[in-house]
Parts: sequence; C-alpha cells; structure tokens
Amino acid sequence: MNSLKNLFDQLGEAQSPMTIWTTTTEGELGYAFGSDGGVVSELAKTMSYFNPALAFHVKEADAIQVIVKIQQTKKVQAKIENWDVNEIRTRFEKIKSIIVENKSGIAGLEGHFQGTTRKFQMQWSVEPVLQILEQLLSHSEKFDVASAKGLVGAITPKASSFYEIGWRILYSIFHKDGVLIKPATETALSAVIWQEILRDCDLPEGLVGFVFGSGDTVGKLLFDHPGVRNLSFSGSYDTLKSYQLTLEKKYQLFFNGKNAVCVLSDFDFKNQMKNIVQLFVEHNGRSVFSPSRLFVIDTLEKEFKIALAAYLLNLPTLSSVDDEFGYLPLRDSEKKKMAEIKGRFESEEAKIIYGNENFLFYSDLANCSELYQENLELPIYNLTAVKYSHEMAKWLNNSSFGHSVVIFGPEEKSKKLAMKSEVGKVILNPMPLKNEWVNPVKMSGFGEVDSTIPNSFYSYVKA
Repeated sequence: MNSLKNLFDQLGEAQSPMTIWTTTTEGELGYAFGSDGGVVSELAKTMSYFNPALAFHVKEADAIQVIVKIQQTKKVQAKIENWDVNEIRTRFEKIKSIIVENKSGIAGLEGHFQGTTRKFQMQWSVEPVLQILEQLLSHSEKFDVASAKGLVGAITPKASSFYEIGWRILYSIFHKDGVLIKPATETALSAVIWQEILRDCDLPEGLVGFVFGSGDTVGKLLFDHPGVRNLSFSGSYDTLKSYQLTLEKKYQLFFNGKNAVCVLSDFDFKNQMKNIVQLFVEHNGRSVFSPSRLFVIDTLEKEFKIALAAYLLNLPTLSSVDDEFGYLPLRDSEKKKMAEIKGRFESEEAKIIYGNENFLFYSDLANCSELYQENLELPIYNLTAVKYSHEMAKWLNNSSFGHSVVIFGPEEKSKKLAMKSEVGKVILNPMPLKNEWVNPVKMSGFGEVDSTIPNSFYSYVKA
C-alpha cells in the first residue's frame, strides 16, 4: 500500500483540495483545481490544466516499444494459467483493501485531474470498481473453469477512466489473461494510480501493461498486431472507423454515441429539475451517460425553458474538488470557442435558453443541425420540442450507437418510449441517477455470452 500513498505524497493529496506543483497552458492532459498554497502558476488559482505526462515522464510509445510490451505480457500470462482459486482470491482481496483504504484519495486525484468533484468520482469510478471486485470474489469458484483466451488489448476513454481501466484489468485477470491498456492521453494519471495499486498486489510483473499515445498510432498498433487476440475499445466511432477489424480477433466495442434525456408530459419537472440538470452539468463528458440532447413535449416547452433557465442561473461554478455541484470552469481556449459558437447562434437568431462562459443550452433550429453533428467536446446542449413522444424515438434512433437514454415521465408512457429506443441502455425516472446502472454495455449488440462467468468480459463477435 506504500506505493499509492507515495503517489499521494508526491502530489500533495490529503483530505483537502490539492496543491498543484506543475501546470501547463498548452498540450494539456487533464483538469486540475487550484489552491492558494504552493502553486507555480497564476492559472492554477482558478481552474487550469495539469500535464501528468510531465510529472510521470509518460511519453508516446513507438512501434518497437508497443511490440516489446505485447511480447512481455503474452509471456507473463502463462504464469497465472495454473493459479487456483485461493491465489486469485488473495490478489483480489489485496486490490480491494488498497482501494478501500485509499478511496477518498483516489477519488480526489481523479476529480482533480478530470475536472469533477471527489463525490462524483467516488460514485461513478471508485465504488463501481469495488462492486466488480465484490462480484468476482463472490463467484471466485468460477475461476477454476475459466480458460485463457489470449492477450487483451484495451483502449479506454476519458470518462470515468479509473473505472474504465479497472474493470478491464479485473475481468482480464479473472479470465487468466494478460492485458495491455492504452488509456486516453488525458487520463495518464488514472493509469499511474492503477500501476501503483497493482505494484503491491503480488501480480507477475508485466501481466498488466500500459502503453501511452494517440489512438491513431498506438491504438492502431494494438488493433493490428496479431499477438493481441481480444480487443476492448471505448471511444469515438470516428476513431474506430480508422481501425481495421478482422475475422481473426474478438472485439468488444463501446462507442461514444449521442445520448439523450427525454421529459414527457404529466411529469413534475419543476420539482425534479435538479435531477434533469445534473445529467448535463455533472455528467458532461465525464461519464458514459453524458447526454447531448434534451427532448420535451412542445406543450411544455415554454414553461420548461423558463424553469430550466431559472435553475441554471443559480448554479455556482466549481472551485474545488470538494465542492458539491456546479459548472466546470473551462480553460481559456475552450471559453473562446464557446464564445464564438454563442456569437454564431446570436447572429443566426438562434434561441439561447441559458449561457455563461462555461455552459450553453440552446433551442433546436434547422441551421443548428450541422453543429449538432460536430464533436465539440464542450458543454453545449440542444433542447428539441416535439409534438408526440414517438417523435423522440425517431431522433434517438437517428444517430449512431447511442449508449443510453434517460426518460422522465409517467411509468406507462416511459415504458412505451423505452421499448422504441434503439440504444444500449434505457433508464427510467432516476432520482438521482445511481451507480448501480454503471456496467459495461456491449454496443456490438450481439455475440455469444459465456454463461460460466458473471458479466462475461469477452464478446464473441466476429467482425
């Protein structure tokens, strides 16, 4: 456990807001909340970007380094193929105890560098990993019947990165497979945290490996190398399209689709506005449920817009990782882009419902359709009014690979819309959204399920 605590000491993370000891203005890899003590940049006094690559000497791997890592992990994998149940239980109990003892610190670091709160990371990244550990430990007898299926290559996203990296590690080890992970460049710190956790768990060195770099280069190498038998990908559909899928590998694919929130008639949205807004403000780009569109019934549109704007007007801007709830302060380049888009809306007489320098909610117009297709990665949201709920389904099913839709409304109406929604997951009336809904969703949508293993990691999809 000393490895992880040493990391906390390095970064100054105790049970209070962190002190930033390195900041950059360009080439940024992660958010960081500022503090008054020990900062080396004026930027850090509000919200700036911190470059974990500089702190941990993380640099993009070249082709030779990736190939060497693949060979090392494949070789080490053989060492766990003959483990018994007790050996896997011992390692998983150790991982669990380290996370439990340090969960506040882990959540603080994750929140600090991803621009969220400690509370959010605890709920959406740390606790879900502990739930998976509990589940696998309760089914540890299944380890004896698990058989190695080959090296796993994993490409993980920015959102909930501690969780997204963690569940791939745990399921891979449970299946007696080595795993090589390429985390999103913005989440180098999440990978470092996992390295420090595993360092103290008596796992064969190299069983879990990390390679850093862009999806276009390092990610493509993982997809193309014949030694990587299984690939688990989370990211944008545009990135995936640049990779070559073959019949020789097994794939598990999760796409960042256009998620949506639907508010039906006969729903008390005024008293539940926080639960609606929370999906946009808190989950913005930081969880798999991050939405991009809000649909309402047109008879409610005017009243809903007034209530929405009134609620957004009184929200504070986050200033610390231990703040409860509020807007994420954007970096200067993002604020500039946000201002340009807002100006574009105003010049085209678009209907802005509410906007500040860190957040924008606008009403759907025909001339905004092009913007809707852009991958802005900014907190800009579109509200669309429709006459009937079945029109919401038309819009939901019009975009590629939607992960989820959250529906607020009477039970019967919500279920009818849910049945028509072609997305990975439908959630009805969450108040608020809870982490029991967080689990891997196989966006491929088909494939044989290995019933001998709980929450089977492997997709038997052939491209």
